[in-house]
Amino acid sequence: MPYRRLPNTDKARIRSLETAIAKIRNSDYYAPVLSPELLTKAEKKLVRFKEAVERYTKTLDTQVSYSKSEAYQNKLKNAKMYVSHFLTVFNMCVKRGEMKATDRKYYSISENSGELPDMSSDIAVIRCCENTIRGEKNRTDKGGIPIYNPTIAKVAVHYELFKELYDKQCELRQLTDEALMVVSLMRPQVDEVILDVWNSVENYFSDLTGEKKLKTCREYGLIYYYRTSEKTD
Repeated sequence: MPYRRLPNTDKARIRSLETAIAKIRNSDYYAPVLSPELLTKAEKKLVRFKEAVERYTKTLDTQVSYSKSEAYQNKLKNAKMYVSHFLTVFNMCVKRGEMKATDRKYYSISENSGELPDMSSDIAVIRCCENTIRGEKNRTDKGGIPIYNPTIAKVAVHYELFKELYDKQCELRQLTDEALMVVSLMRPQVDEVILDVWNSVENYFSDLTGEKKLKTCREYGLIYYYRTSEKTD
């Protein structure tokens, strides 16, 4: 026999409740498939859950759009480019013997390697810039010769320009996380209502059997799955 499985996505949860409620509200005859209390509960839960999901979707879309915007990507590109050029020039100075390999520790990079730090993510670029700016100050404060072309001041300018947008991005991400938390907390409650609705529907049509019962229950949003052997049969 096919088996039931509760929806595992928010869209499916919403669709399941909408289907059951619409089926009952649009019926031409009165049939107590759901009790008035359960129907009211399902409608209220559906409204609140849809609002929560829509709020999460909106905040997520805003966050993604912001991070993909031309302004954000340009500031990220410039910050990454300038700090990369700065550290490349520093490594060239080390190769020429103008600076010591041990000076690499100021920038939080491997003393025995000329490889640049990881900058594959936004936060990695932020950390690299901060380490480099702090490291250059500490090195020059101890008598080290400043690096030019680019200067650390130039690196700092592009870091600050990107950091301002990155902080805004973090605020948007926080709003997204908070919205997602609300949705996550509501999912078990929605699943409980869906389960009550499904049980009520199946109980009401308990006199039906086979495909007729499955077809009727599906009209109220119930989801059935066939096992592999049943599909073959």
